[in-house]
Amino acid sequence: MPNPQDWFRFVVHGIPSWDPADWTTRDAAIAAELNPFNIRTFPSRELQPFKDRGGKILSYHGQQDQQITSMNTERWFEHLRSGMNTTFSELDDFVRYFRISGMFHCSGGPGAWKIGQNSGQGLPFDGRYNVLAAIVEWVEQGKAPEFITGTKHLNDSVAAGIEFQRRHCRYVI
Repeated sequence: MPNPQDWFRFVVHGIPSWDPADWTTRDAAIAAELNPFNIRTFPSRELQPFKDRGGKILSYHGQQDQQITSMNTERWFEHLRSGMNTTFSELDDFVRYFRISGMFHCSGGPGAWKIGQNSGQGLPFDGRYNVLAAIVEWVEQGKAPEFITGTKHLNDSVAAGIEFQRRHCRYVI
């Protein structure tokens, strides 16, 4: 597996001798412009055709994510709103974002983190408890989710039973 520094040297700069210690905002701008391998994660106007076709996005981020700060998802949400030149209310028609308190990176953590990811074990296939069911209900029935109920099982074991549940409300500006 290539070293990430080598990837950047070759893909972005084409200069094997480039030193990542020399990183500048110019390098960031070059990488963003090139968008190598189509990895851009901050779309804005590019989502207008998706919205126009009736597409829906349900996004969530663990507030105790130890790998990616949850503030990036809020930044993404605002970047999308600004880039599409839309109001929050208009964006809310096709994008819903949920901050999941006590969730690590995608799953796990001390909070009510189980929201249907990881096959939804121990949860009903119901939009109130399961993100997949929530997006299905939104797309197929027009029922946009206002909250997702997270579940914390004792010792994270379905067999041990539910320790507690919490409602995670949609992000509102």
